[in-house]
Amino acid sequence: MTAGRLETFYACALRLYPAAFREDYADPMLRSFRDALADNSIPHRTLIPLVFRDLVTSLIKEHFAMLRETYSRPVLLFNALVLAGISSVLALALYLIPQQVLRNGANDPQVELATNLAARLELQGITAGLQQGAMDSKGGLVDMTRSLSPFLIVYDDQGRALSSNAQLNGQIPVPPKGIFDYVRTHGEERVTWRPADGVRVAAVVERVNGAQPGFVLAARSLREVQANIQHIRNLACLTWLGMLALIAVGTIALGSMTREKLKGTTV
Repeated sequence: MTAGRLETFYACALRLYPAAFREDYADPMLRSFRDALADNSIPHRTLIPLVFRDLVTSLIKEHFAMLRETYSRPVLLFNALVLAGISSVLALALYLIPQQVLRNGANDPQVELATNLAARLELQGITAGLQQGAMDSKGGLVDMTRSLSPFLIVYDDQGRALSSNAQLNGQIPVPPKGIFDYVRTHGEERVTWRPADGVRVAAVVERVNGAQPGFVLAARSLREVQANIQHIRNLACLTWLGMLALIAVGTIALGSMTREKLKGTTV
């Protein structure tokens, strides 16, 4: 390859440097390269690899220096961090508010079912109330692993199941003893209950007082609610990433514009 063509390639490579660097050093570097080509004491096969290695190294170094000079200014970084923090809070709110609304709404109609049945059993007594059909359901037996329908379970004061219109794998599930202990003191508890792997229900437990105390549990599957919450989580994440991307683009644009202004004021 002729010296003229090598010089042309080198001049094109110099265009890869940042503009400020080119203005100050491109011409001297090109003259130095031209002089090196004219020096017959250095073979081209030795010179070209050295120049190429130096070119790549200096390109990386100068571009990193430009980025550091442009975007590491305290004010620019502070603004970007503040905006990133605000966007994170907004994205979290976009997830948490609908999530709480959906989860709390999942307790309907269990609150009404549990309260009404507990009041009836208090009035009639658990045994008499069950014998008189307090638990009769026209919907049949609810399969907790598949059905989205609400269901009711009545327990005695020791937490033993007395009656249920739902089953889980052929049995009546019993919540943890701590729930019954809490309801004895507070009268009601609303919990997310996981009676088996893959089964999560929104449960409301009401205390049955009177001569024959016990508990009423009303619950229904959270499967659809969880699917909706997952959809909201995905949307919130996409919104968060979009806001961060806009902040990054804005920071880069602002850094470039203010860098040119700063450069103009220092000339």
